[in-house]
Amino acid sequence: MAYTKVEQDIVLEKLMDVFRSVGYDGASMTDLADATGLKKASLYHRFPEGKEAMAHAVLNHVANWNNAQIFDILVSSGPVEERLDTALKSIDTLYNGGRVACILRALSHGRAAEIFRSEIAEIFGKWVTAFAHVAGDVGHDPQSANRLGESTLIRIQGSLILAQTLHRPDLFQDALRDIKTDFLK
Repeated sequence: MAYTKVEQDIVLEKLMDVFRSVGYDGASMTDLADATGLKKASLYHRFPEGKEAMAHAVLNHVANWNNAQIFDILVSSGPVEERLDTALKSIDTLYNGGRVACILRALSHGRAAEIFRSEIAEIFGKWVTAFAHVAGDVGHDPQSANRLGESTLIRIQGSLILAQTLHRPDLFQDALRDIKTDFLK
C-alpha cells in the first residue's frame, strides 16, 4: 500500500482549521486526523508530543506567516499607504474577509490559555509594535504611536469577533478600511 505524502504546510492549515472551529480542548485526535487525511499514527509520527505539539507547530506557522505578510511589511521603508494596503489585505486574507475565527483567540481558552500564552502574547505584541511603527512614521510620538498600535489590534480582533458572532463580515471589512483611514489622517 502506497502512502500519500501530505505537505507540512497543508497539514498545519488543516490542524489550524480544527483548532479554530472547536478550540484546543474540543479538538480530538480523531478530528485532527480526519481533517488532515492522515491516520493518528502518522500524526504522532510528525508530532510525537501529540496535540500540544500540533498546536505549537500551528502557532509557529502563524507567527512565520505574520512575520512575512504583515510585520515585515509594516516596518519596511516603503510608502505608508502601500505598507498599510498590503498588510491590511494580508489580514483580510488571514481571516477570509472576517469569515473565519482567529487562531490566537481559539488557542486562548481553557487549558490552552496557559500552555500557549507566551506564544500568543509574542504574536500580538508584534502586531502592536508593527502598527505603532507605522504610527510613528506618520508623525505620532512614541506613546501615542503605541496606543494607536494597541487600538488597531483591538479593532481588528473586536471586529472579527463581532463579524463571526453576528454573521456580518462587513463589520470586519469596515474596520480594516477605517484603520487605514485613521492612519492616513
